Amino acid sequence: MVNSIRGTLTFKTSEQLGIETGGVEWAVDTTTTTLSSLPKIGEKTRIFTYLHHTQDQMKMYGFVSSEERTLFLALLTVNGVGPSLTRKILSGTTPERFLAALDAEDLSTLGNIPGLGKKTAQKIVLQLRGKLIDTADDGGAVGEARDVIEALMAMGFDSRGAGKTVSAILEDPELTVLTGEAREKEILRRAIVSLSS
Repeated sequence: MVNSIRGTLTFKTSEQLGIETGGVEWAVDTTTTTLSSLPKIGEKTRIFTYLHHTQDQMKMYGFVSSEERTLFLALLTVNGVGPSLTRKILSGTTPERFLAALDAEDLSTLGNIPGLGKKTAQKIVLQLRGKLIDTADDGGAVGEARDVIEALMAMGFDSRGAGKTVSAILEDPELTVLTGEAREKEILRRAIVSLSS
């Protein structure tokens, strides 16, 4: 699974960006939030990705922050909310504003986001309130767990199940002998084994 692409920004449209790396140019669907945060064309950037595969086509979605991708993936778990609608929703707000409205069960604010009606907003609140990762805390184990959970979600695992699994793995004292990338890889490996069984 492609977690992110780092390369040269080649183009920007109202719904898409181009990024070239290793001689390959990727056309990536994205949100206005990401587009407004990108550097100038010709400059280097990093995009967090999600590959949506259906019977008819494959589409790559990209985000300037892992937080926006996490929210995108969480919204996809809501019945009746697909990638196109999710992209529209995230184009009408920022992850921070969306999460604040979600936690407050502010249906008025959510319902006013372009592309998101009141009924869908109610479904989102019922399914996602209290289940999303707190992206405000990047420190210690919280940031470490969040990175692993995001990687698992990008692989198609459910955010709630991934969160519970990673939390359980982090309690294992054997992990204290590992640090940095080796520790994160081991947590991810164990989580994949657990969630796949």
